[in-house]
Amino acid sequence: MHVTDFVTTCNYNAIVLEYFIMNILEKSTKTLEFDKILERLATFARTKQSQALCLNLQLETDYDRIQDAITFTKEAKLLIDKLQELPIDHLTDLSAITSEQLNSYLTERELLSLAKSLRSARLVKNFMRENTTGDMLLSKLSMQICPNKDLEDKIFSKFDEADNIKKDATDTLSGLYSALKDAERDIKAKINELLNSSEFAQYLQEPIYTIRDNRIVFPIMASAKNRISGITHDVSATNKTAYIEPAQLVAMNNKIRELKVKIHDEIVKILAELTRSVKASYGSFQTNERVLSELDFHFAKARYAVKMHAEQPELTKNKVLKLEGIKHPLLLTRVPDIVKNDFSLGDGYTSLIITGSNTGGKTVTLKTVGLFVLMTRAGMFLPCDSAKLYPFAKVLADIGDEQDIMQNLSTFSSHMNNIINILKEADENTIVLLDEICAGTDPQEGASLAEVILDDIATKGALSVTTTHFGELKSLEYSNAKFKNACVEFDKETLQPTYKLTIGIPGASNAIFIAGNLGLDPELVERAKTTLHIQRDPSAVIIEKLQETQQKLTKNLQDVEMLKITSQKAQDEYENKLAELRRDKRKTIKAIESKFSEEFDNVRLEIKDIMSELRKDKSEKVARRSYTRLSYLENDLKDQIDNAMDKQTYDELIWDSIKIGDTVMIKELNQPVTVVSLPDKNNNLTVQMGLIKTKISKDQVAKLDKSLTKKPQLKLRPLESFELKRSGMSNTLDLRGYKVDEALDSVEAYLDKASLANLTPVYVVHGNGTGALRNYIRDYVSTSPYVAKYRPGEPAEGGDGVTVIDLN
Repeated sequence: MHVTDFVTTCNYNAIVLEYFIMNILEKSTKTLEFDKILERLATFARTKQSQALCLNLQLETDYDRIQDAITFTKEAKLLIDKLQELPIDHLTDLSAITSEQLNSYLTERELLSLAKSLRSARLVKNFMRENTTGDMLLSKLSMQICPNKDLEDKIFSKFDEADNIKKDATDTLSGLYSALKDAERDIKAKINELLNSSEFAQYLQEPIYTIRDNRIVFPIMASAKNRISGITHDVSATNKTAYIEPAQLVAMNNKIRELKVKIHDEIVKILAELTRSVKASYGSFQTNERVLSELDFHFAKARYAVKMHAEQPELTKNKVLKLEGIKHPLLLTRVPDIVKNDFSLGDGYTSLIITGSNTGGKTVTLKTVGLFVLMTRAGMFLPCDSAKLYPFAKVLADIGDEQDIMQNLSTFSSHMNNIINILKEADENTIVLLDEICAGTDPQEGASLAEVILDDIATKGALSVTTTHFGELKSLEYSNAKFKNACVEFDKETLQPTYKLTIGIPGASNAIFIAGNLGLDPELVERAKTTLHIQRDPSAVIIEKLQETQQKLTKNLQDVEMLKITSQKAQDEYENKLAELRRDKRKTIKAIESKFSEEFDNVRLEIKDIMSELRKDKSEKVARRSYTRLSYLENDLKDQIDNAMDKQTYDELIWDSIKIGDTVMIKELNQPVTVVSLPDKNNNLTVQMGLIKTKISKDQVAKLDKSLTKKPQLKLRPLESFELKRSGMSNTLDLRGYKVDEALDSVEAYLDKASLANLTPVYVVHGNGTGALRNYIRDYVSTSPYVAKYRPGEPAEGGDGVTVIDLN
């Protein structure tokens, strides 16, 4: 054997051994590829710690804890749906910080990281306070966060924008940097002096200086190195250049070096002081890391749910699964237009047997169901239209994919080993998923084994979903109420699987059709069909016909649904048009109201001018004209608005003469429609307009009138004429017994007429009583434009029960 083959074989055997060592629960979870779900989930986490929580997620088995996990995800998704994201931009990994560092000092990078973590903690706590209520689980969790704004500010205050300790972080450090600046200025001056010295420059290879061992040196020609007083730090590879530190710079270089050492020591002191502050609050850092990681973990589940367009699973304590519109979560990004399926189990039957063609989606359905249970126990949302399920504590699976790593073993033996372990584990809190049960052996023996295995699983109280090609298992439904058939459909016209699951009927394998579709010689395909026809079990023909009938019914149902959608769309358009017409009507009314209101305001101004003129010349004619015009507008404004609207006049329907098929008119739309059904007990009838059918009240329709619409003339109802007759108007208004509102209206009208009649003074009798009516009247007349002055009555005039008013 070649050495490469030997190594490959050893590695392969190691994988096989590891797989066998796993218990059946772990193996089932791996078989269902739940680990890939967790890997996908981790990509939605924003911190290293929350990613670890995703990857190492421990599935819950307690019902209430599972419900809490789902609630956490729901609450996080509610915030995300409102465009509110968790403000975590940084979280320090405390596992990288040692106790030795805490007892000495942390680096600049570590301290800044801790300060950023404090900022995240503060922002998250504020975010939760502003966006959650006290009864929410997220709120209760976030209450544990320990922000420390003082320490956060203290650390940030020591750093500049480049994340280095500020040069003025302390007075000592500021002085050292100032001294270093002076020393560097002095040495640069000395360098320039040397470079400009002809005596020195003549020995330079180049007129530059460089750094060796943190010392400033010059490239001196090797032949002249003895002519320069100084320290040789290096020699070029060619030995032609010596890098010499001139004696004039030694003391200066030493000073710079000493200052840099002192600066370093001062920075270490600052770091140590900050580290002591961190150590004093280290428990809060640990709490924050735990809580923020958990919060981001819940938000990661919510972000994944949004990405999948997933729905919240509804838990039930009944051992059932009712899933609608399910999609395999790992296929969402790989398969365009993935086919949705409905799935139910446990409602009257505990074992579902799925038959049908290869590549038809049986295994995908099996895995989807298993993943949905596991994801629910993880508190995750599910890619489906709705889901109601019991969170089984054990999900046990034997699925053929494990052949990929066990192909050197007997297929039957490896699967049977799994099934034996499954039977040992199965109980009433278990769902079992078996793919191609007892395949790889004699079909008759395999079918017999499969039947007793499934019966044993059902007897243990576990639920099961099984895929098979054994025809014998299809008949179990008719002899045992625990079993139910299902199939994946196959389209004989296109010779392609539809991936649609139908519960209630068994399916055919369609192996010959699939073989032909994959490219098998057509002659061989026809020969196989002939052989099958001769050997065929009559029940297989019945099953095939059932499938064809089911497909036709499904297609008809789809057509009906499409027609329903089209009809609903048309009805929605009708309702929208009706709403638009109503909006236009309201806009028109408002425009007319605005127009007449503006006209009324103009007339008021006109009347004001006329009143002024009246007071000057006492013209009774002018006053009568102005008052009549004003009252005319005030009392008939509403009538004018109503009459200004173009209204259609209709004749009422005589319903005894109306029959189905007659044409009537919708009043509001001025639209003829056909009667489809006569008014029911609720006085609603069905009418049709084009393709649209809708129900409306019989009050909304009228007799069809083919004549032109009639528009009423804008006509104003005349008011009682107002005549000014001084001799006929009393100078006293008695308001005793009136309510306040009635009294004030009467006072206003009376003063208006008295002013036009040039009648003054006038007497308003209100009585004493509680004094309330008197006070209201006097408050009013004190601001009235008609009143020049007023006073209580004299004893002879009625005293305080009368108000005497002099008009302008």
